[in-house]
Amino acid sequence: MSLAFKGAGMGVKHLGVYWLLLLAFAVASLGATTGKLLPQAEKLYSERYKLPVLEELISLYEAALAKAPEDEELLSRLAQFWYEKAMLVPEDEKKACFERARDYALAALRTEPEFAAVEKEKGLAAAMAVATDPAALLWYANAQGQLLGMISPLKAFRLMKPVQAAYQRIVEIDPCFWGCSAIHSLGALEAHLATTPVVKLFFHASLEKAREYFQEAIERCPDYLENYYIFARDYAVPQMDRTLFHDLLKHVLEAPIGDWPFWNRNAKLAARGLLSQEEELFR
Repeated sequence: MSLAFKGAGMGVKHLGVYWLLLLAFAVASLGATTGKLLPQAEKLYSERYKLPVLEELISLYEAALAKAPEDEELLSRLAQFWYEKAMLVPEDEKKACFERARDYALAALRTEPEFAAVEKEKGLAAAMAVATDPAALLWYANAQGQLLGMISPLKAFRLMKPVQAAYQRIVEIDPCFWGCSAIHSLGALEAHLATTPVVKLFFHASLEKAREYFQEAIERCPDYLENYYIFARDYAVPQMDRTLFHDLLKHVLEAPIGDWPFWNRNAKLAARGLLSQEEELFR
């Protein structure tokens, strides 16, 4: 597709009320891959946007993990499923899901001997530079980003370095992994650095740099609708670009679900929610 977003440049709460994804099936039509699903999970995977189905997948994988507690692929997949569960449960249950996702992702990363050695010697942020599992990196960064969003912004940004390093490492390994989620997440981080009072005094961040990340994510991965939603939320809104806001969210609502049965549905729900706040956001 080609949206020519004109006028302003292009613009989850991934951090705080703001932040946001990854291990998928070994079939191109279901997204990025790091290995095959358990046989009994294959028929369930594409319907995991239904909470009971997702909970069944979690049960299957946790049962398998009990027999192989250091299996990196099982750990990464559980990190994905617990993060996705956080998208479906009530607000008061989200924190526990994010914590489970983060812990499974870290456990997956620590199965790599070099990662574990570097973390012990130089710390978690440095270890991200030698990690090789983009799925574990992404779910760690997404979940930890959400958890940091639940504390004060200044304290959160002081603890953000491993999260940023994880996203940067994914871009080095595979920039298009999971619909270019790492690229748009770096854009979201840049945007929040640029628009958070006090914090912005300590960082040289800009909304224009954020726009570049968002545009790149859309250009590389045009079928992944989260890229458009986050652009609208984290760039079009702070820039007060109502036309771009409408163009991006209209595309999300009109585009097909395609190869991302969970996350494109999630983007459509989020887009409707953001549109319902339009008058408040742009007054």
